[in-house]
Amino acid sequence: MKFGSVDNPTAFVRYVGANHNSDYSRLDDWIVRLKEWKDQGIKEIDFFIHQNIEKESPLLSAYFIKKLNSELGYNLKIPNGDDDTLF
Repeated sequence: MKFGSVDNPTAFVRYVGANHNSDYSRLDDWIVRLKEWKDQGIKEIDFFIHQNIEKESPLLSAYFIKKLNSELGYNLKIPNGDDDTLF
């Protein structure tokens, strides 16, 4: 899947979840896109996640952080969490 080229070294993404199981697969699609952007030279990505029912946002964010770490080789920490017990 090709998402286009990157013309700027930074990006800001505001992801609005739907409090639905599809939020996870849609975030998986974002991982693919961010990998491509990283390969094209992007230096900074600010990714903001929230949902209509905010109490679910930390779980979705933790899932995304773990995927970023695994797929892009990052070492991001989950705020107020223990990476080993969330998933």
